[in-house]
Amino acid sequence: MQEKQFKSIIEIGSFSIKTIIFSNENDAPKIVGVGKSNTQGFDGNVVSSFDDFIDSIKKSVVQAEKQSNFIIKDCFILLANKSIKINKFKNSLILDDSIIEKNDIRKLSKIKLKPQKDFLQNIHTSHYQINDDLITDNPIGLSCKKVSRISLISMIDKKQVDLIENIFQKLQIKIINFMDSTTSYFLYLKGKKLSKKNLILIDFGFNHINILIIKNKQISFIRTLPIGCRLISDDLVKMLNISFDFAEKLKISTIDLYDDRNPTIEIPVWEEFGNNIKNKIEHNYIKKIITSRLDEIFNTIFKILPQDKNFYSYLFTGGGSQIKNFQLYFRSKYGHEIQFLEPPGSSGIPKVLNDSSFMSIYCAFYLQTQINPDKDDFLKKIDSFSNKIWYKRFVDLL
Repeated sequence: MQEKQFKSIIEIGSFSIKTIIFSNENDAPKIVGVGKSNTQGFDGNVVSSFDDFIDSIKKSVVQAEKQSNFIIKDCFILLANKSIKINKFKNSLILDDSIIEKNDIRKLSKIKLKPQKDFLQNIHTSHYQINDDLITDNPIGLSCKKVSRISLISMIDKKQVDLIENIFQKLQIKIINFMDSTTSYFLYLKGKKLSKKNLILIDFGFNHINILIIKNKQISFIRTLPIGCRLISDDLVKMLNISFDFAEKLKISTIDLYDDRNPTIEIPVWEEFGNNIKNKIEHNYIKKIITSRLDEIFNTIFKILPQDKNFYSYLFTGGGSQIKNFQLYFRSKYGHEIQFLEPPGSSGIPKVLNDSSFMSIYCAFYLQTQINPDKDDFLKKIDSFSNKIWYKRFVDLL
């Protein structure tokens, strides 16, 4: 198989580094390598140890390379943190009641935009608007006086871009472009034809929680909160005197948020000199530590959600939503049914990807496989993540 037939995406998260290598031959996308390692020396915004950060990226990359028998020489970088902003931009074309043709859409895509010194910016089509009223994904063939293109502009802090580019130069991997998870989530859901008009997507991460609100199938609100499920692990470490690794195990694998049987759990106590001491703790006591922090986190989230939040469907993704019976806890506490946004279990998708912690990189993979430069489908060509486009003015979503 030729080298050019493969692509790779590396997600830089505050908890883990994920890598996927995939091919897209004959419109049959297939993931051939997956890697995952714990993030060391980086909290999502600041690098505390350059060497540890590089080593954690290497581990993830090498895992995927061994599975695929392919050496990564270039890649897309996926980021999700508070240093990323998403804005809207609208440009229009006056047609005087004529029919919209492909050439009109091409004209709308040719935006000459001013560079921003502090940000790397990517542009993606959100939707088209007919006469400032009708919203559509494909306006070709419609008759109107004015057609507008509504674009999403993702702005990534240039300092972080420069930092990551320096690291990948040391790894001898060329960065094709940067992507952000929020835009990837929205375009993935949009591409899958949203069944619900109004959605609240909560990406419950390790150090950050990303909130995306979709109203009438379009982005209406985006916010990143500097809190995450790490707070739960920190509470367990403090209250139970255990190691952080064991706290993570308790949080995800042991404690059930909807189990009232209250068994006794044996836990190793963290001792400075490594003494093998174990305590027996009631399940409900540990569960109370977890739910107390969850309650605090969701009280913070609900304060910033719209007043009509009860009329939205809730989607969760991210590692924090993997706590046992999280779904039942949320329904019991807040009265809302929730669904999990997870990679589909299908051919070409390794089983390791079938959990919500891989959803953001799966969305990026899905979008890359929709871009086919060999096809004469201009609406697909418009949104290439590999094009860096600068813009002159933008309108904040928030």
